[in-house]
Amino acid sequence: MKKLLIIVFSFICCASCTDNFLDKEPTNYASEESLMSTAQGVTSALIGCYNDFQSYTYYGRNFVLIGDVYADNAKLSSQNTGNFSAFYNYAVTADDADLKSFWSTAYRIIKNANNIIKACNDPNRNDLDEIIYGEALAIRSLAYFDLVRIFGNKSSFDNAGIPVANDTVPCPQRTSVKNIYSMIIKDLKEAESLLENAEVTPFRFNKYSVEALLVVVYKSGGYYTNARNLGEQLVASGQYSLLTADNYIESWSQESSSESIFSVAMSSTDNAGTNSIGHMLSPDGYGGLIPTDDLLKLYSDSDIRTRFFNTRSETFFNKYPGRDGLGVDNVPVLRLSEIYFILADCYMYEIVKPGATAESQKENYDKLIAVMDALTKRVDPTAVFDNLSMDDLLLKIHEEYRKEFAFEGKRFFQIKRSIYSFAISREDCNSNICTVENPSYMFAFPIPTAELNANPNLTQNQGY
Repeated sequence: MKKLLIIVFSFICCASCTDNFLDKEPTNYASEESLMSTAQGVTSALIGCYNDFQSYTYYGRNFVLIGDVYADNAKLSSQNTGNFSAFYNYAVTADDADLKSFWSTAYRIIKNANNIIKACNDPNRNDLDEIIYGEALAIRSLAYFDLVRIFGNKSSFDNAGIPVANDTVPCPQRTSVKNIYSMIIKDLKEAESLLENAEVTPFRFNKYSVEALLVVVYKSGGYYTNARNLGEQLVASGQYSLLTADNYIESWSQESSSESIFSVAMSSTDNAGTNSIGHMLSPDGYGGLIPTDDLLKLYSDSDIRTRFFNTRSETFFNKYPGRDGLGVDNVPVLRLSEIYFILADCYMYEIVKPGATAESQKENYDKLIAVMDALTKRVDPTAVFDNLSMDDLLLKIHEEYRKEFAFEGKRFFQIKRSIYSFAISREDCNSNICTVENPSYMFAFPIPTAELNANPNLTQNQGY
């Protein structure tokens, strides 16, 4: 039934502006108007949006793994036959099929979310509740956020971001990164209020998961005060708790944990199978990507996360063991530990910003150490943060984030949006390019050629 819903409610990007370049459906598909005419149809469309996040082109695999292989966490294994090689070798072009598929999937989600939002805004409809509306806003926000992080230019918020899909402009130009962030923040604030009474589950958006996404967006956008205030509020809610050493490793074999704020659900019937993250990383599957020595050497012998290591002819990283067979893993998008790390970054920002008083620096330093102790000592009892210089402390936080979220797709974005302009620097490197300075045009991926051909108002990113 789930697969049927995906087929019915998915729409394919077209190649002509005679119709909206983000909005064309095959002639054998039921009309959007009829699909959206009933509450059941709207609810099914909403489920279809969540299902599209499962696609192997999105959170099912590619979007997650690109973030590690394009940076410095992953490299191609000896048995890799070409998967992700363009990303590893910095040879990505506008004709890359993986980028085009991700673009199409994300905009399909946006289009379907737009249809739901339109139905909810219809003054003649009284059969739709505010929770559906709130979820659609949050779903659309996540898709836009992921798109702008992939295709938006890093160096300036005033630079071109991505097009905003709507019914009135069939071939929209690219909206600035700044305006995309403003739109996302506005929608998430509205979604937060609409979802006040939504069920709290890690597999659908609710008040808390919207707040967590908003914290991540605030941090990515450089809104540190907002990120800190909302992050502290979310932690203080007590809705989630950090995993402990006793249950950390085991949690990756379970459907969810006390840290799970929002995850993309994968069952034994709707996972990506051989196209899954687990299959790509496991030596019992394809095993096409392995961790770099750069990453592995960061973990001390006392770190329980070394239990992810699976050493055979090469060392693999077994973070997705499969609940019901290889590849059946719910994919974490938002975890409580990320909120803690964002708080640490915010406290660091308050310490080093111009004009900070000695009193405020001491207060924020104490908060930072407390947060980092809570995060790291649960996985490595030997971790030490106090009595480090500010430069060393900054590097240590950056390093710990990298270790915690290895193979969760966050490494590229961590480097890209850092205010400290870290470069991508690989020591264990089998590519012709081992360093990418920051900023660089390579921190934004090329707009797919098919979209440029379909929409004459789109412009290509610099360097492609």
